[in-house]
Amino acid sequence: MTESLARISYQPESFAEALDPASNDKRSLRTGLRLLATHYALYLATLAGALAPLPFGVNIACAIANGVFIAMLFIIGHDGAHGSLVPGRSWNLWLARLAFVPCAHSVSLWRVIHNRRHHARTNLKGVDGVWAPMSKQEYDGAHPLRRRLEHVYRGPFGPVVYYYIEFWIHRVLLPLAPEVRGQWKRHLPDSLFVLAGLALTFASIIIVGKTLVPDRPLWLLLLIGWVIPFTVWSYLMAFTTYLNHTHPAILWFDDEALWSRHEGNILGTAHVRMPINIPLYTKVMAHTAHHDQTTTPVYALLEAQAALKELYGDVIDYRLTLSAYRKVYRTCKLFDFQRMCWTDFDGVPTS
Repeated sequence: MTESLARISYQPESFAEALDPASNDKRSLRTGLRLLATHYALYLATLAGALAPLPFGVNIACAIANGVFIAMLFIIGHDGAHGSLVPGRSWNLWLARLAFVPCAHSVSLWRVIHNRRHHARTNLKGVDGVWAPMSKQEYDGAHPLRRRLEHVYRGPFGPVVYYYIEFWIHRVLLPLAPEVRGQWKRHLPDSLFVLAGLALTFASIIIVGKTLVPDRPLWLLLLIGWVIPFTVWSYLMAFTTYLNHTHPAILWFDDEALWSRHEGNILGTAHVRMPINIPLYTKVMAHTAHHDQTTTPVYALLEAQAALKELYGDVIDYRLTLSAYRKVYRTCKLFDFQRMCWTDFDGVPTS
């Protein structure tokens, strides 16, 4: 363990401190509004395509694309919740609320779960809940169904169910989770805003769908207008956060004293280079730069990532392929917090 800590305990000059914040402020109101308007138009267009009197295969393709644009709007809202999308606190918060309507997220809850917990204590178990790994002791002591669920989570199809179960309703829609329910009154207005948006979404899908195709059953309208898009979005959210924070070289901690010696925002995140360029998504995968300097907007992250890599040198950076993904999910099952390594479900080190 001492040897492992020797590898991770260096504290190079902070990237944020190395740059002049005033000269490095890339936020633009025009760019932020353009991104939001463009992606909302694409979201509405694909939703219309999913409900339109077209061949059913085209409806399904549009529903899948609609889920992708929910994810793109989420990225924009995520920046707004960090205050990095545009200049001005109020502008950022209200643009975030609008961008979060399709994914049904409360801005105030997200700022607690994501900004104040995940970013403040990245990879510290018990505080950061994003894909936090079980130890062998936790796994052995868990109910058999919970162990089975962990097998699902840590397999290739884990992102299909992870976000639904671990985050959405109780952490970022309603203030039900232990870390937020103590201040539920403060979060209630945003939750009501989101619920109103969700009700409006359902009503719009039903009204537009019945207008365009009157004989289409209600269940089918909701399937292609909401269930499929929301499933695609939830998968992308879980898959993205998994890649951002799970890798054989990424360490987790259960001791804050040890965690504080670790440059978690640099060594605890990965820059995953996509095999094809997907606007916004390719940029958000430059996750190391985002964690070290959350004021950098998504549209400037690749530039910031290049500067960070030049400053630090040794950051986790790889191109996403099927073999690279397979290596990650086969290696990263449980985490041994004493030996500081990933293990399989039998406790055998894999990293």
